[in-house]
Amino acid sequence: MATVDGVTKAPDSRGIVQGDGGDVDKMAGGSGKDILQGNAKFNQYYGGGGDDTFKIVAKWAEFNGTHQGQSLKFADQFAYITDFQGAGVAGGDFIALDGFVAGSLNLEHKGATSASGATLYYYSVLDTAGHTFNFIVNSLNGNELGAKDFNYYGKTTLDVVPV
Repeated sequence: MATVDGVTKAPDSRGIVQGDGGDVDKMAGGSGKDILQGNAKFNQYYGGGGDDTFKIVAKWAEFNGTHQGQSLKFADQFAYITDFQGAGVAGGDFIALDGFVAGSLNLEHKGATSASGATLYYYSVLDTAGHTFNFIVNSLNGNELGAKDFNYYGKTTLDVVPV
């Protein structure tokens, strides 16, 4: 079972664990294949075990007034995926870019690598209105995202409004 801000939360009817919105959504998956979607100004994802999907939704970035414009400052990030597993190889975690322009994902900076080989990567992506949003991926195997690690989806059809 997944948690949002430390509280156990069941998936909605589409199998997505929704964040509560506001300033921060800290989301943690369980041992299975979780789908986590933050709806806050800043979203921190921890997938845990299993091949997880992290939804990054342009609609919530705009709705919450998230920083717009390429930046490497932590305070300017929309999301931080703390444990991306399987970057650049078959299988593993996945990022669903909902409401962003296909082909607009840019690697902005390769950050520090830990003793275990995990590496921080800073990315930016454009939404369909032309705004740039930033997010960080902590790649546990040290690889940057490959073509099979993410995909673009049209404007969100999300019908849940954050509280």
